Amino acid sequence: MGILFENNSFVNSAATQLAAVYSDASRSADCSNWSSWGPCVWPDDEKPVPYLQQITPVCQRHWFYVFVKRYNTALNNFYNYMKFVLRSPKPCGLCSYKQSCGFGGKKKCNTSPFTIEGGRPVIPFYVAERVCSAKDLGGESQVESCEVDYDQLKENGGECRLWPSPRVDLSMVEPAFRKHIDSLEWYSCIPQIKNFNIDGQVITEKVCRCCCFPFKPNPQTYQCEHIAGAPPAPGMEFLRKELRN
Repeated sequence: MGILFENNSFVNSAATQLAAVYSDASRSADCSNWSSWGPCVWPDDEKPVPYLQQITPVCQRHWFYVFVKRYNTALNNFYNYMKFVLRSPKPCGLCSYKQSCGFGGKKKCNTSPFTIEGGRPVIPFYVAERVCSAKDLGGESQVESCEVDYDQLKENGGECRLWPSPRVDLSMVEPAFRKHIDSLEWYSCIPQIKNFNIDGQVITEKVCRCCCFPFKPNPQTYQCEHIAGAPPAPGMEFLRKELRN
């Protein structure tokens, strides 16, 4: 799940993916060194930790996350919403990412481009991101699509409509960009009918199954699969075995 920058403004686009939407999310040789990969970021309802506090301390000092901090309230609102609608605390839907931050080098990778004498392009951010594999998640694959509350999403104005949601307060985001935020399509969801047999009585329930871009749920297996023609997710090459299963 991620963030976009446009005219130096912040735009929320998903759950944990922040740099990969507009910027090259790989480790560039422009930086003299890169931090170790951090933990996989996820809105865990059992052990709630705000988004920025899930980022490693060294990355929290990087200019990108210092800048993002000004939108901390919006980020946490979004995270609280995701915790509210998700039916499992485990990472799912290929939405959990980890980060690494670039430092030093001729481009002064960790320094804000707004403070460098003579300037520097805002993009790239010099933040690398990678979709988390089962190895990153203690052997638990996140290829299974997320199971999301059907009734809660219906309140957003359509079947399995995850976004936009009135539950997320974006009042602190620049008004000119709220319409753009609301129109972002960072997910793919489909309905699923589940049947349960309780004491001989069949109970039918509807849920939504969701994956984060660039993935979509398979309507038969409900596993996430790559959307044909979409760009690969950063780190997707490490998921080849999981995506084949």
